Amino acid sequence: MHSSRPMIALAASALLSACTMMTPGSQAPPAGQAACIAAAARYYKVAPETIAVASSQLGMSATLYEVTLRHGPSGRQAKCTVDQNGTVTGVAPIR
Repeated sequence: MHSSRPMIALAASALLSACTMMTPGSQAPPAGQAACIAAAARYYKVAPETIAVASSQLGMSATLYEVTLRHGPSGRQAKCTVDQNGTVTGVAPIR
């Protein structure tokens, strides 16, 4: 007879991970993330498809988001600041 404990543990793990997800509105909107990718591509002079969003969160201001980006081939990272309308206010390398 097989124990159902592994399935219960798996279900509990899934439930806990769902609880730790960011709440809606705590991440930059998709258009803002896309604008950050484009801005970082211009900054690094690389193709936009080589840049991925590593994280996104509400910044210190309730109207600005901080998006951390990573250039796949080089591993370089940048922080992008974007507002809720998708206007990029800055891109800076993370050292």
